[in-house]
Amino acid sequence: MERDIVAVFGAHPDDLDWAAGGTAAVWAKQGKEVYYVLTTSGESGEDHIGKRKLSRTEMADIREAEQRIAAGVVGVKEVVFLNLPDGRLEPNLQLRDCLVNVLRRLKPNIIISLEPAPSAFDNFYLYHPDHRATAVALYDAIYPAAGTATYVPEPDAGLPPHRVREVYFSGGANPDTYVDITEAIDLKVQALTSHRSQITDPEQIAGFVREWAAKYGAEAGCAYAEAFRRLEVPQ
Repeated sequence: MERDIVAVFGAHPDDLDWAAGGTAAVWAKQGKEVYYVLTTSGESGEDHIGKRKLSRTEMADIREAEQRIAAGVVGVKEVVFLNLPDGRLEPNLQLRDCLVNVLRRLKPNIIISLEPAPSAFDNFYLYHPDHRATAVALYDAIYPAAGTATYVPEPDAGLPPHRVREVYFSGGANPDTYVDITEAIDLKVQALTSHRSQITDPEQIAGFVREWAAKYGAEAGCAYAEAFRRLEVPQ
């Protein structure tokens, strides 16, 4: 039987919990094998709780630990950190090759990614340069690179090609697919509030999460939902 594998990609710890924490929880409960892949460790983030001046290495360690806790809450099997420089990502061949190797190693059927389509630039968080770089490089890595035997990434890991089946893009203006996360809304909130260094008011975050999930739930005909643009990958 083919393993049902999902890989959720993002730039920084907590990005994936915002975008798809509920979906990850629902799908993991259904038996899907869910992985989180982070291009950076969020070492440029601030410590909002202790208000301490931390080194980049110390901040990375804290944020990686928080992300692993959050991933455990929603049932993620493994968190993969690519340890690329926070705040300095570019959608170049180096990043594409790195992502191709990840896709060929994990062999996901389904990808969740931030929306790489033309950006409105009406939200500084959503259109953070690391978000855009990760999304564009991943789009190019999925097709045709990862599934083409003649595409040899650097460094060549000797992994066979792998073709992803479908991609769910989050954060876009025109979603067409909704995942009912009513049963997982509390887990999504718990996962997000696990990123303690980044949160000053957990109750405010919880209220915001429920408000947005309820908005998408109303569109989907359920209490709470997450919204995506779904795209099948040519086989």
